[in-house]
Amino acid sequence: MVRICSVAGCSNNSNHIALWRKQFCEVHNRIYGTCYCLPPFRLLTFPTERRDPEARKKWIKAVNRKNPDGSNWIPTSYDRICSKHFKDGEVTEKNPYPTLHLGYRDLPSAKTVKPRVPVYERLARRPEAPPVLPDAGCLRDETLPTHTPASDHNYYFKCQCREGCECGGCMNLHNKVLKLQHELSECKSTKKSPVKRKAATNITTTLLKGDSDVRRFTGLPNKATFDSLSQHVAPRARRMQYWAGQKRTTTPESQLKKPGEKSPKKTGPQRKLTPEDELCIVLMKLKLNLSVYFLSALFKVSPSLVSQVFNTWIKFLAVELKPLIFWPDKGLILDSMPVSMKAKYPSLRCTLDCTEVFIERPRNLENQALTWSDYKHHNTVKFLVAISPNGMISFLSKAWGGRSSDRVITRESGILDLIEPGDLILADRGFTIKEDLLLRGAHLQIPPPSKGLEQMTSADALKTKKIANARIHVERAIGRMKIFRILQETMPITMVPLVDDVIIICAAIANMQPPLVT
Repeated sequence: MVRICSVAGCSNNSNHIALWRKQFCEVHNRIYGTCYCLPPFRLLTFPTERRDPEARKKWIKAVNRKNPDGSNWIPTSYDRICSKHFKDGEVTEKNPYPTLHLGYRDLPSAKTVKPRVPVYERLARRPEAPPVLPDAGCLRDETLPTHTPASDHNYYFKCQCREGCECGGCMNLHNKVLKLQHELSECKSTKKSPVKRKAATNITTTLLKGDSDVRRFTGLPNKATFDSLSQHVAPRARRMQYWAGQKRTTTPESQLKKPGEKSPKKTGPQRKLTPEDELCIVLMKLKLNLSVYFLSALFKVSPSLVSQVFNTWIKFLAVELKPLIFWPDKGLILDSMPVSMKAKYPSLRCTLDCTEVFIERPRNLENQALTWSDYKHHNTVKFLVAISPNGMISFLSKAWGGRSSDRVITRESGILDLIEPGDLILADRGFTIKEDLLLRGAHLQIPPPSKGLEQMTSADALKTKKIANARIHVERAIGRMKIFRILQETMPITMVPLVDDVIIICAAIANMQPPLVT
């Protein structure tokens, strides 16, 4: 959408700035959109009613517009005023209101307009110019040159008399030179120094010096992985718009990208952080569960910006890293199956288990009941994890309330639709899905029941040990996900809507590690 200045008669708009960005800068030898030159003007938003109602009223009064029906004009969130109407070129404490070129003030009133006088009358009224006589002190015995000076300045020629002459002509020229020198010095002193853009922060480079630092702060296996990931997401991250709430970030239908069109370049103010810094902030938040205030102080930005970066990048990274969690076909599983697993379970397709993450207690009583876990004695969210025989996470379900059973989550997650005839599934006793797998021609292996028995038989004990030795790898895979402290500690209730994306990112990073079973 094109933003146009709201002042009557002013045609400055966002298209002018877009065209200016495409022009070539001769100073920096690049286009203006990539150099350090400031744009010719900026489009400033009106103060909001909530933050500064008095300033908003004064801005509206300065614009002095009326609607076609005669009612007072009220600006919307799309209306702007360009910086040309402010004395300092921007909103400052000294001049916070628009006062220049407001349309109605620049036009002369009807009372001050004088009738136009014909040319011949003006010429007749013009008095005859008296002849200019040279100063007697400057003439002396010499005559002034008669040729026309090459320069267009009237003080080009010097007096023909001696140095230090105090004649009238010399004194007038001397005073003019002093006056011009004084004006030049004032202009130099009052000239605004160019605004220097902040250099990109090097905090990420300082923090992530080696592989051990990357593992400790981000959870990634090494520095090369972090560099590759940042290079992969950087082109799309630069065009990404920060999440600032549903009302502020919802794109109108007229601005939606049509099929086949390229995504537009990012609009809005210049970013204060590089994509590498933003990626580092998100991974440090997941790995160490640091507060936004600590991260804002570390990266020298505001806490609100850190929150916007985290909320935006969580969604973005979940989309970018989700392909790392995929369901392999039988041929790939057989090729990558470890020797130890192939001897015991040659037709093994996956191992299932559920895990829970603590959350803060919701205020809503119904949500409290849905998220309460009798097993953990806490409010939790629960999700299903499936791993392939070599330990790679191959399936993740959506997060459910802690009250949901393993059987319900397995049925509703959609993993049963991926099972093929002849597959073998390993699970815990709580996964009572044998009938569902038999309908698909698959088999389920769970430990024998032990409830109500004083002592298990030797056959049941050996079977339980055999299954437990194979099932331990799914616990190790979940342990790799839970090295991220955001999943270890109690998750704030405000972060629960992002829990699915958080789980996907943690699982994808766990899959970047070497295989669990070799």
